[in-house]
Amino acid sequence: MGTVNDVNDVTVPDHVRGAFGVVAGAAIPVVAGSGTGWLVAAPGTPVVFRPVVDTALANWSARVREELDVTGLRVALPVRSTDGRHVVSGWRADRVVSGRPEARADETIAWSARINAALAGVDRPRLARRPATRPWTETDLFAIAEAAAWDGDPELDLGPGMEDRGTPFATHRAAALLGATGLIRLRRPVAPAAGAGVVHGDLARGLLFDSSDEPALTDVVPYARPASWSAAVVAVDHLSWGTVDSGVLARWRHLDDWPQMVLRAAVFRLAVHALHPGSRPAAMDGLQAMARTVEEYVGDPDA
Repeated sequence: MGTVNDVNDVTVPDHVRGAFGVVAGAAIPVVAGSGTGWLVAAPGTPVVFRPVVDTALANWSARVREELDVTGLRVALPVRSTDGRHVVSGWRADRVVSGRPEARADETIAWSARINAALAGVDRPRLARRPATRPWTETDLFAIAEAAAWDGDPELDLGPGMEDRGTPFATHRAAALLGATGLIRLRRPVAPAAGAGVVHGDLARGLLFDSSDEPALTDVVPYARPASWSAAVVAVDHLSWGTVDSGVLARWRHLDDWPQMVLRAAVFRLAVHALHPGSRPAAMDGLQAMARTVEEYVGDPDA
C-alpha cells in the first residue's frame, strides 16, 4: 500500500482499529482532505481513519498538530495507538472536527497568514528521496509538480496512458501539461526566500468552516515556500472550482511577489492534474478557466 493507484482501494483493517482502541461502530467512507477517510462513530469521540502514503510525513503532521496553537482555530488532533504510535500498518487516526470546505477564498487566505506564522518556527519534515522511476507515491507527485512550478520547465513523466492522445483520460492530462508550460513563459525571478519556513500547501481543502463554531484545520501539508505562495494556492484552487471571481487576485496584491506566486501556484495545480492518475476530466474546464484568468492577471503590467 502507498502508491497513488492503490491508496483508496482498501478498508480499515480490524487490527488497526484495535490498535487505536476504536473497535465498535461501522467504518463509513467520507471525504477527508483531498482523499478518502473512514469515519467511525465510536462511543465518546468519533474518529476518522486515513490511509498513509508517507509515514514520516504523517508522523510529522501529527506531532505538529499536537502542538499547533492558533487563536480562534480548532485543530483535528491525532489519535495515538495503545502503544503511543501515530501510524499503524499504514493508517492514521484523527479526532473528528465539525465543518466542511466552503466558498470562502478570502477568509481562507486571511487564515493562511495566521497558520503559516504559527508554522514558521517548525522544523521541516525529513522526506524520503523520490525514486527515479515509478511507482511513485502521492507525496512524490506533488513534489515533482512543485519543482516544475519553481525550478524549471516541467519535464513530467505522465506515465502509461499518455501514448494514446485520443483517449479522454489522456487528453485532459495533456491539456493540463500544455497549460502549465504556457504559463511558465511568464515566470520571472522572485526575491530569494532565504530562511523560508514551513507553509501550508492545501488550505482550500484542509480548512473547514462551521457556522456555529470556529474554523478547523484537518491536517498540515508542508512546503518550504513563501507564505504568499500558500495564499496563492488557495486563490487558484477557488478560481478553478468557480467559487470566487477574478477579483480575489486584485484584493491580495499587497502580498509579497503576488503575481509570481499566483503564477507558480497555477503551474503547480496544472502539473498535479497532469501527473496524477486519479485526475478527473471534469476538473479540466475549471483549471483552464483559472489558467486564463492567471495569464491575464500576470500579463497585466498594473497587476
